[in-house]
Amino acid sequence: MYKQSTKNTTSKYFTSVKTNHQQIKPFNRLVTIKRDRSQALLRFNKPVILTEHKGLALLVMTDTPDKKESFQFFILQNAVQLNAGVYFNTLSLTAECKLYLEPSQNEEPQIITLKEAIKVEKEIKRLKIENVFGLDYQVYSSGERILNHPQNYYELIIVDQGQASIEVSYNKQILLSKNSAWLIFPGQKNQIAFKEEGMTTLISILFSGQGLAESIAQRPIHLGHRQIQLVSRLVNLAAISEDKCPFYYDEMVTSLQLILTQIHNGENKTETERSTSMRENYENDLFQSIIDFLQENVGQLHQVNDLVEVFNISRSSLQSLFNKYTGQTPKQYINSLRLKQSKLLIHESKMTLSEIANELGYGSIQYFSRAFSKEFGISPSNYAKSIVK
Repeated sequence: MYKQSTKNTTSKYFTSVKTNHQQIKPFNRLVTIKRDRSQALLRFNKPVILTEHKGLALLVMTDTPDKKESFQFFILQNAVQLNAGVYFNTLSLTAECKLYLEPSQNEEPQIITLKEAIKVEKEIKRLKIENVFGLDYQVYSSGERILNHPQNYYELIIVDQGQASIEVSYNKQILLSKNSAWLIFPGQKNQIAFKEEGMTTLISILFSGQGLAESIAQRPIHLGHRQIQLVSRLVNLAAISEDKCPFYYDEMVTSLQLILTQIHNGENKTETERSTSMRENYENDLFQSIIDFLQENVGQLHQVNDLVEVFNISRSSLQSLFNKYTGQTPKQYINSLRLKQSKLLIHESKMTLSEIANELGYGSIQYFSRAFSKEFGISPSNYAKSIVK
């Protein structure tokens, strides 16, 4: 996935600009690109403007061609002005793309050849649900048993109410309770028993697919809130006629794929982890409350101690929360939030840079300018100049 060169994007190699192709410009060149790789880079001594025209172009830039880690990749959206001396090229993300190349003067670029080609890196779709054969809502009584013989399809079993016992090997059983799931792979057999007094309801989904990892087979899966909502939607869709919902099957396949993708990505808990689920929910809610509070008070809150006092939480617990959910310290997150807010204020308000610095609690315009430049690679004054309000 690539970033887009929108007007809110910043890079040390370019700035977003507004251009009008109705105006005749002496050095405009309409370039057609069909390749998705190249070993060449171009360089102009003066700034050059690139503007999207048709299709999607991938803009590749660097100031150090021999250092692969210095390369930046952006999908060209609207128009950008490349800084003088930047090495660049454009590749096609679609079958073909067209863009306008506008040098500052009638200048031919310097062309260098790379040892290794730059190319479009395409994401691989790992998991694919091919067909959903059926979804059944089944009710079982205490003492009943189900013997599943090996089949050539997948079956996802979800306990909606009650309990079910899965026999995985001789004298080894695993108990599934409400909102637990079990995925049976092709060629596997399982025996399910219902011992709890009263009724147990199961949801059974039969499907075919590719890319499912065997690591999620033969183990209990406790569904999270997101998956439970999707399962509920699947059950509702199974009862809807095609006349009332013409794309019901498309949604069924998509919903099932999303459930299984989230399970693969770890957005669920096994039965052995259920004891920690209440704490997880508490931490999720607490952290979301902290983030909401910060966003509402970004102009007034600048110290970590403010959060400690407001939420009655220890400093170490606060540090652990931010590290878990953001990978940053609370101070780093607050500073990043303030700087993002400053960009919005530059865009949407008539405040001066000094007023913005004061509004967000920076001691001086110099300190604000240094922090902004370090975060975004451009000074706030230059950023403001690049915006057409």
